[in-house]
Amino acid sequence: MANTISQGVLVALLAGAMLGCETASTTMTMRDQANTAVWQGRWSEAEHLYEQLVAKYPSDWRYQYGYGLSAMHTGELSEARQALEVAHTLKPSNRQIALDLAETMYQQKDYNSLFRFLGDRAEARKESSDWLLLGEYALMTNDPDSAREFVAKAMVIDDASSVDPYLRAATMSEQMGDLDAAKRYLRTGWEVDPSNALVQERLRSYGVIPGPTLAMPSSDTR
Repeated sequence: MANTISQGVLVALLAGAMLGCETASTTMTMRDQANTAVWQGRWSEAEHLYEQLVAKYPSDWRYQYGYGLSAMHTGELSEARQALEVAHTLKPSNRQIALDLAETMYQQKDYNSLFRFLGDRAEARKESSDWLLLGEYALMTNDPDSAREFVAKAMVIDDASSVDPYLRAATMSEQMGDLDAAKRYLRTGWEVDPSNALVQERLRSYGVIPGPTLAMPSSDTR
């Protein structure tokens, strides 16, 4: 009798283990399929797969993010925003999640939430890239005055460790028709990295020849 009970318990345990392995295998297969669908741009399929994964594992930020990203690309913006907000709550340090959440708000035309979200993020992180992103969205929403303000804040806090902020600032200044500001940002970018080919090319487009004299003060540098 004891042997019979033991065998019955063993069968039940093995069945449970097999079910667990089967469930884990199914999840891994579904996850891999979803990731492949995203990589190949098959957004509807990815959305469907990630939706199932989110239903099973709502606290997994990767699944929430995958579902939100897919839904954004299929135009299901409410679902996208909800999933991306959950993903951002679970993984607030992930910049890509924040970028896609901001883009979803922009596509929804919820500009108040967009600028509040990005503004809070910029104030908390104190990185020039976040203020420049605000500037780009300000331009996209036809608010050049705010864009100038955001670019100025970005330049104040920049640590001159890279030319990228200056290139972005120059591009936005050009879009706003402020060519003098664009030239100043490019000059500063050249001082940060005189060997940067893109900075050199863009300076030449203004008739400025990169070289030792460029670092000297000029009438249009303030």
